[in-house]
Amino acid sequence: MGSLPDIESLTRALPGDPPLTPPPDTPILLQRGEGLLKADVVLTAHDGAPVVLKDYRRYAGTWMALPARLLIRHETRMLERLRDWPHSPNVVGHLGKLAMLLEYVPGEMLSESLDPANPLYFAQLMTALTSLHATSIVHNDVRGSNVIVHRGRLVLIDFASALYLPGGKLVRFLLKPMRRSDISSVLKFKARLTGEALTEEEKRLGRKPEWIRTLQRVWKKRLLPYLKSRFAGPSRRR
Repeated sequence: MGSLPDIESLTRALPGDPPLTPPPDTPILLQRGEGLLKADVVLTAHDGAPVVLKDYRRYAGTWMALPARLLIRHETRMLERLRDWPHSPNVVGHLGKLAMLLEYVPGEMLSESLDPANPLYFAQLMTALTSLHATSIVHNDVRGSNVIVHRGRLVLIDFASALYLPGGKLVRFLLKPMRRSDISSVLKFKARLTGEALTEEEKRLGRKPEWIRTLQRVWKKRLLPYLKSRFAGPSRRR
């Protein structure tokens, strides 16, 4: 792939579109990076194969370039630890310091799946999460738009918020509630995917620790709105 595509000129995928495999010269904008430190997500091609481009280049030349570069490095490290794990995409490469290329996984987001009522999806998602936690990694952002369904295979995407927490007493103290937070997010899908209510044990597991809920409330209701108002995103480069 040559130069980065011009975000403003891309073909845009519409909700309900089938999975896409673009020709090399037809990049498709999957998600515009609206909001603080959000990447533009583009379906394009590299060496003749479809790839997903996570593009932070609009922050080039601003103070936001440094945290954007750190996000790319962090997500790269998380995914390299999970290379060839069947429930995450592989890193294909990087274009400069503000863009990364990821394996393209065709399919639908779990939040938009045309056939969501499948108990196997829920079982596979729980199994995948257990497998992920066994590597001392927590995802920290499990939601329908971060789970791709393709021919019965579930793939977690967007590991920008993931954490690797190996060993140590303090780390184990953090790891347990963060694992529970991941599980809580998955349990929200149970009724939709299986038609069954949560058991008492699942309800217990699904309760996030109060300190995590407090931190999430502070982040969502105070810190994030402040940062968005204080540091408006830079205008897009053409």
